[in-house]
Amino acid sequence: MVTMMLGVAVIAVTIAVRLWAPQPAAQPVTAEALSLPEGAEITALGASSVEILATVRLPDGTEALLTFRRADGERLSQTPIRRE
Repeated sequence: MVTMMLGVAVIAVTIAVRLWAPQPAAQPVTAEALSLPEGAEITALGASSVEILATVRLPDGTEALLTFRRADGERLSQTPIRRE
């Protein structure tokens, strides 16, 4: 019984901390533009504090993950996505 009450208390404290903890401020994108390969179609976007990630479908039907620097939009990498 004591173990169950301690477990409930831990869960309640965890929820309370996550609800009232300060959230990090969103970093603005300062890049004016992102250069995509010719004919690429964006299928998903994501971001970290320093990078922008874009999943694209290329004209030949393949997919790739493009990584851009958030500050200036420079493409850092292009990783092919292979579906098996």
